[in-house]
Amino acid sequence: MFRQRTTNLSSTLFLIGVLSGVLNSTIVAQEKDEEALPDIQSVEDLYRTGQYDEALEAAVTGRRIQSWNEVWWRLEAISLLKMGRYEEAHELLTQGLSSRYFGIRLQLIAREAALYADNPRRADQILDEIDNNIRRRGRYSYDPDSLVAIGEAAILLGIEPRIVLENFYKRAQTEQDPTASAFLASGNLALAKSDFKLASKNFQEGLQHHPGDPNLWYGLASSFIEGSRSELLQYAENALGINEKHPETRVLIAQHLVDAESYDEAIEQIDIALEVNPRFPEALALKAAIAYLRSNDDEGDSYRKKALSTWRTNPNVDHMIGRNLSRKYWFNEGAASQRLALAYQVDFLPAKIQLAQDLLRLGRESEGWALADEVHNADPYNISAYNLVTLRDKIDDFETMETDHFRVRISKKEAPVYGQRALDLLEPAYDYLTERYGVEIDEKVTVEIYPNPADFEVRTFGMPGNPGYLGVCFGPVFTINSPATSLANWESVLYHEFCHTVTLTLTRNRMPRWLSEGISVYEERERNGSWGQMMTVDYRNRILEGRMQKISEMSAAFLSAQSGEDTQFAYFQSYLVVKFIYDNYGLEPMKATLRALADGTEMNAALSQHVAPLADLDKQFLEDAKSQAAKLGGSYTFESSESIMEKAIAVITPENNYFDEMGALKPVIEAEDWETARVELEAIIEKSGYLPGEENAHKLLAYVYEQLGETELEKETLTQIAENEGHTIEPIERLLFIALEQDDPPSVIRWANQWIAIRPMAVEPWRALFSTHARFQYGAAAIPAGQVLIELDTPDIAKVHYTLAQQHLRRDPEAAKRHTLMALEEAPRFRLAYELLDTLNRRHSK
Repeated sequence: MFRQRTTNLSSTLFLIGVLSGVLNSTIVAQEKDEEALPDIQSVEDLYRTGQYDEALEAAVTGRRIQSWNEVWWRLEAISLLKMGRYEEAHELLTQGLSSRYFGIRLQLIAREAALYADNPRRADQILDEIDNNIRRRGRYSYDPDSLVAIGEAAILLGIEPRIVLENFYKRAQTEQDPTASAFLASGNLALAKSDFKLASKNFQEGLQHHPGDPNLWYGLASSFIEGSRSELLQYAENALGINEKHPETRVLIAQHLVDAESYDEAIEQIDIALEVNPRFPEALALKAAIAYLRSNDDEGDSYRKKALSTWRTNPNVDHMIGRNLSRKYWFNEGAASQRLALAYQVDFLPAKIQLAQDLLRLGRESEGWALADEVHNADPYNISAYNLVTLRDKIDDFETMETDHFRVRISKKEAPVYGQRALDLLEPAYDYLTERYGVEIDEKVTVEIYPNPADFEVRTFGMPGNPGYLGVCFGPVFTINSPATSLANWESVLYHEFCHTVTLTLTRNRMPRWLSEGISVYEERERNGSWGQMMTVDYRNRILEGRMQKISEMSAAFLSAQSGEDTQFAYFQSYLVVKFIYDNYGLEPMKATLRALADGTEMNAALSQHVAPLADLDKQFLEDAKSQAAKLGGSYTFESSESIMEKAIAVITPENNYFDEMGALKPVIEAEDWETARVELEAIIEKSGYLPGEENAHKLLAYVYEQLGETELEKETLTQIAENEGHTIEPIERLLFIALEQDDPPSVIRWANQWIAIRPMAVEPWRALFSTHARFQYGAAAIPAGQVLIELDTPDIAKVHYTLAQQHLRRDPEAAKRHTLMALEEAPRFRLAYELLDTLNRRHSK
């Protein structure tokens, strides 16, 4: 595409000097001021380490002495740009490019300066000049940075990214001494395509060659904005260790703090960036977003205006504001900001794909999918757009089931199995929770159930790679993973996510995550005591060790989580806060708090106004949480006996260590001394009470009872587990087996239904339901269970059809005949089916 020719920098400079007639005078001037000429590497180091004023002063001196040297022009221009002196940079480069021939790198800087000096027409002209320059020069032996600059220009000119990556960026990376810009450009290109993994790889490779480049550390930190926040902070600190003023890194840390709703700390970081560049658009845009999130609209408008003061049509300002609003689930407001960005630049793809996602989360699917298509067609390499359009094709194959208040999209395979059960759960939940919280939901709630976790992650986060979520609610739309892909109680997940819909509607999506999660977990447990979370030994230890947030600092609970265990503890903390408020102050103060959030009051201020002074809440809550934690396990301690102090405690009170006593049972169990194990376990449980999770002794005791043949005691123990931990399948499987063995129909129905609430695609519970209901001719329940068995294609499908025929015999002879024929189709020698068919034919002939 680009013609190339061979030349070299020295001959070009020589030719320019000869043609201008000033070569000799330049040499004389250079010799006269040789001692005053700064060292280029030293000046670059000043810029790299954030000494921008000193770098600028030295660059000005260098340019005056060596006006022919492009490096000085570049250093002076980028220093001016970094400090927000856009007009000066634009004027400088206009002068330089009009009187001298400089390379594409400086032309790109000039284009940037023109944009920030609010001269987009000149920016377009420079891009045209770059295009002509590349085409005119054709084949040429470019240095690595020039190769990168051509690649960056090619991206702006619409050249396919893969071509740019292979022909320019990778070529520059494979040079003997690769420039940092080669890795920065490829990493930034990957970030622009939402390919965070590839971006991270490029930045890390660049750091192997340039470990002292803060831009590479900043890029690496940015690649974790949708991933590990601990790594983001670590790499950001590495950037600041080199350049403590690095404005982009300060804004990135501020973004992290905004996500944690630590707005005051975020503003501190932004202000450090603004000390370098008081007109830094991204910093001002983030400050505007914070003001909007705090419902200070006038202040937000002021910061937005200032962010656009130098480049009035900069689409990234409103895109950044809108993205931050959407990250707080303000999808309507976020979408409005993206529309403003697109009004400035109709083909600004970051705003277009964000708008598509916002609209989809609002349930406005026609426009959302159309925008995703537009982005994908314009940029096939945009991963977010590709993921969305691919997902849309899959959703088109889903079955939609509707009631008065819900629209459930579910795979065609799973819909006939538990789709109706989902609706039967959601409709009563709608009636109860909307009345309880005084909420009116103006539209049908859309529920999407994904059999592929990667599809769920794309719909929820824009791309796969965010495991661990069971469901996510956006307001009128929520998504969950199919129960076929997890061991969670899917009924509790549905209830939990719909509760989010209620509270998000009440607050107009203006509530922190911890409060929304806390209310949902609380309402789960109110609905069913086996749902939600209980105090565990791990949670107990965290609380007693002081690793728990105050109410006033709860917003950091989720974002500071560095592991799945931390995230689960954040859910539990949130639940404890809500339970504490409900138990001590009642429902009405919480509803008043939620309404205040809807009106724009900040979380802590709303609690102080409608519940109690925040300092009192913090103190009382922590005391209450510690009191609850201390009660778990009765008189037992739960130290691992690893440290010297813990060993000393164990010597003094050896009988009080739970782990030691449970560990002492291991040889007893291995010896199959079941009676001794029974006595010891019963004593431990009497002292400890019920302990959920890994430390649960009831599971082992139930097993011991099974070995002893103490079926009633085993049932009693397993029932305790099932009633406390509704997500645990093993005790329910065993309880159903016992119920079938003892011919206990009520228990069969109970445990079959609880099994289905965890694993609805399993055959065993449906068969138990079907056979039990059919036995008592309860067709209203037997027929749906039988239909599910047919969908699951059980090995005994002929018998299922035959039993269904019997259930239909009285009310629907045609259905009975149909199922009889199906039974015979599956088993042509099925004698009972022939007899039933004969009976049906005789009745019909009468």
